[in-house]
Amino acid sequence: DLEVNNDEAGTTVSLIRGVLRGLKDHGYKIGGFNAYATSDVLVGAGLSSSAAFEVVVGTIISGLYNDMKINSVEIAQISQYAENVFFKKPCGLMDQMACSVGGMVNIDFKDPTKPIVKKVPTEFEKYDYSLCIVDTKGDHVDLTDDYAMIPSEMKKVANFLGEDYLRDCDSNEFYIRLD
Repeated sequence: DLEVNNDEAGTTVSLIRGVLRGLKDHGYKIGGFNAYATSDVLVGAGLSSSAAFEVVVGTIISGLYNDMKINSVEIAQISQYAENVFFKKPCGLMDQMACSVGGMVNIDFKDPTKPIVKKVPTEFEKYDYSLCIVDTKGDHVDLTDDYAMIPSEMKKVANFLGEDYLRDCDSNEFYIRLD
């Protein structure tokens, strides 16, 4: 059964079901497997734990049933679908794309169905920097509505600057208008 089950919203089962449904809808072969997973990633702390899990499920299915032919961008998009529709979190594509492609990425959404994704080279150690993850003991679980407002707020800013999308706005004009 790959239908949305509202009673599963917010659960790991909903993510698995959603990824499998997304893969099937995209014409990929799916099937079962046994897996054991453990993680030190803090749940609900904004560290992309759900995105990482979705991407792992998609990658495993790609390997077991599709000869690793599902590309990282499509796995990320299917993972976002699983989180939005089955997990019931209105997230964007950023976390899934960073997990699937690996590392920091730049995403151009001119065509949202075919985003242009480029890895951003990061050489922290070259500049004697380290990326540190700190447990703030905070929780972002109750921020779902705030996350959902981001696209609408971005569209309002773009409209203020005379465009439909921020990507089409002149960056100099944007910074001038901040004052």
